[in-house]
Amino acid sequence: MGILALFGFNNSIPKNPTFEQQLEIFKELGFELNNGTNKSDIERWEKQEFLDEPFTLMYMTLGQTIEREPWTPLTNKCWDFDTEAIEDHGSYIEIFENLERITRGELKFENVKDYVDIEEGKAWVSFTFSGKDYKWNLEVDDDWVDTDLFSKVVELTEKVKSKGRYTYFDTGGQNAVIGFETEKSLKEIKSKTGLKIEWFE
Repeated sequence: MGILALFGFNNSIPKNPTFEQQLEIFKELGFELNNGTNKSDIERWEKQEFLDEPFTLMYMTLGQTIEREPWTPLTNKCWDFDTEAIEDHGSYIEIFENLERITRGELKFENVKDYVDIEEGKAWVSFTFSGKDYKWNLEVDDDWVDTDLFSKVVELTEKVKSKGRYTYFDTGGQNAVIGFETEKSLKEIKSKTGLKIEWFE
């Protein structure tokens, strides 16, 4: 054991990881591919792009769906969300479906309904969570999501003291990768990939 490892500075992030190495590390971290998906669905980009952006592009891609019907999510460990996604009724229902999906059974949002009218400038979402009914009025800004929604959902997880917490990864664009991890699992992901994933506040 080297002197750095002895004092807890062991860097387990491989230098210049190949596509296969990146995918294998994510699998070891619990990013299992869903039924109906396979490695070829991840290879939608040129492999060189995965080398140019180690772990970043792989993490984003794992949060996406396959590019064919029935548009199955590649994994249930994260969700690559485009913030310009509010088009009509049902847009916020889809957001809640994904927020529930990535908790992998820990959180349940029931009776989700929404109303979205961009021209009218009116939007709301209602649902039942942990036996309580909620209805939130939402800001309308063309087709951009009301990001306060996520902070409110985080507050609900704090109320029920969920084991997992929502995480956020800034891609530098208009999309963000949202995850749901425990302190231990997030620490492991960050130590093995170097990704700057933060807790959703």
